[in-house]
Amino acid sequence: MDLELSSIEIKHIVKKLNEVLTGYYISNVYQIDENTILLKLHHSEKPEKSLVISAGKGLWLTRYMIEREESSGIAASLRRRIVRAKIIGTEQPEGERIAILNLSSSEGFFKLIGEFFGEGNIILTDKDDIIISALRKLKVRHREVLPRMKYSLPPYKGLNINSLNLDDLLPLLSSKLEASRWLGRNLSLSKKYVEEILARAEIDPKAIGMSLKKEDVQKILVKVKEVISLPEAEDAKPILLLENGRPVDAAPFEFLSYRGRDFKTFSSYLEALDELFNEEMKTSKYEINLKPLRQKIEEIEFALEEQRKLKESILIKAETLRNIAQKISSVAVSQGIQNLEAMMNRFSDLEIDDLKIIDNTLLVLIKGLKFEVDRKSSAMAFASQLYDEAKSLEKKSRAIESAEESLVAEKDALTKKLEEHETIAKSEETKVKREKAWFERYRWFITSDGLLAIGGRDSTSNSTIIRKHMKNNDIVFHADIPGSPFFILKDAGPKMEKSINETAQAVASYSRAWKEGFTSMDAYWVEPKQVKAQAPSGMYLPKGSFLIEGKKNYIKDLEIKIAIGVHQMEDGIAVMGGPPSAVKKNTLAYVVLEPDRDTIGKTAKKVKANLVKMAREKSKLFKAINLDDIARALPQSGGKIVSVGFGEQSI
Repeated sequence: MDLELSSIEIKHIVKKLNEVLTGYYISNVYQIDENTILLKLHHSEKPEKSLVISAGKGLWLTRYMIEREESSGIAASLRRRIVRAKIIGTEQPEGERIAILNLSSSEGFFKLIGEFFGEGNIILTDKDDIIISALRKLKVRHREVLPRMKYSLPPYKGLNINSLNLDDLLPLLSSKLEASRWLGRNLSLSKKYVEEILARAEIDPKAIGMSLKKEDVQKILVKVKEVISLPEAEDAKPILLLENGRPVDAAPFEFLSYRGRDFKTFSSYLEALDELFNEEMKTSKYEINLKPLRQKIEEIEFALEEQRKLKESILIKAETLRNIAQKISSVAVSQGIQNLEAMMNRFSDLEIDDLKIIDNTLLVLIKGLKFEVDRKSSAMAFASQLYDEAKSLEKKSRAIESAEESLVAEKDALTKKLEEHETIAKSEETKVKREKAWFERYRWFITSDGLLAIGGRDSTSNSTIIRKHMKNNDIVFHADIPGSPFFILKDAGPKMEKSINETAQAVASYSRAWKEGFTSMDAYWVEPKQVKAQAPSGMYLPKGSFLIEGKKNYIKDLEIKIAIGVHQMEDGIAVMGGPPSAVKKNTLAYVVLEPDRDTIGKTAKKVKANLVKMAREKSKLFKAINLDDIARALPQSGGKIVSVGFGEQSI
């Protein structure tokens, strides 16, 4: 598949991404292949998203768990600069196959630019359009894409379809080109859109421009404007074009030119694109993986062909030598000519290519084979020499046949292996990412009593859980230290002592006490009615802070310790972090951590390595755990693993 998005499609995608992604934060950047990156996005109140940007192809949201490569180059550069940046908007320079993500972070304003024409590019600039890094450096006559240079758009090719008028299209009437070729060159539209415009205008794409009338050009103009507007129509039905059941193209509306062909309709073009590009990436991946096998088979086929030619040549030589030997023997017997030189001088039909006499030696050349014979030698002796050489050649031929049989057997085995790998590769389905539960946007765990506890990650989520998720029958927790998150124990009562103690330990461990290296901390709980969002007159409450009125129920000397475990949910597995007793009760396997100066990233890797090691036959399942999910379950800094264990949950 040779897939690329048109400016019409990119315009539609940019509009939808603006609606969906504005306000999201970039939590990580991954390398998918040499031209493709994946941005993992999170929001305090909305589900996580994954945005794929592929140079030369396009950008789309994916629901699939795409295999990643070790991040390097542009992905590593972006990870250093835009992780934790906020998406404040997406735009498209008019008529261009380019999309720009506008980002804001503590380090300033950035633009992440995806170019989807030709080989494409992924470029990061600052607020003044100065290039910071690029997937591909470029230096050509009309533009330069280099670090520290100002980013500029490529020269616009063709007519701007958004401001097209009749006068722009009238030159078609004097063209000797086919209508489809003329439009393709002058409108900078892909072949499928040119064909769709002509199909809607009821004009033969092969019609020569000079054969058309002004009325035809007017119809083309109307249909160009119609096609531009169709992606945004309320009744637009995005489609996925299929061949032999596999996706080969997608469109933001139903193409008339695709009627009679197999296709599926989707509720959104982004969904159709995800299916299309997921199939394309899967196919590309297995083609790359199977390339060495295909090359080996091609090498064997080449060797077999060369051996076939060699064997054929050898057998021809052997047959020629036998024929000459038989003629020499026959003449020697029938005519009594015994001297070889005399015989060769007398008979010219012996199929000898060349004969030279040097001193007392005859040099005989037959089919590239050179024979040196004494001038006094008998004809029968030479015939015997030719018979011996023919036998030697036939022996070589049999050796080649034996080698051929080995190569054919090797080729058959490799072909079978290739077919098996192709069958497996084509049948493998890319896993769909599990749709995370609403509470997974926050810190969360299940208590030993089976109750749900949720906690804030920052001031925004602190505010959200109190304002949106706190109900009258919940209990609210806070550590006795500035910078503590709020935790809510859902559907709990004062008598749920074990769950209360576990939630208190969680709020203490996820507070600033962890980063400060404390070993214990006090926490308290209150009823929802005691939590006030409004400060008294003259008092200011920072974002994420609330006023607590009335009695605080303290729990003293809570151990600063957490566990990270793998929790089995109905539709997959999730990473759960919380107090060790609760995590042990509700996970398949877990590790226990204490505060340490290690980084969150290094700790997350150690946690995953220990979980995978414990998993045994479930190691493949645990290997799929995302490091980001482990990092999000950790407190404000890294930790030291003090123990590991199998949980009480079962699959």
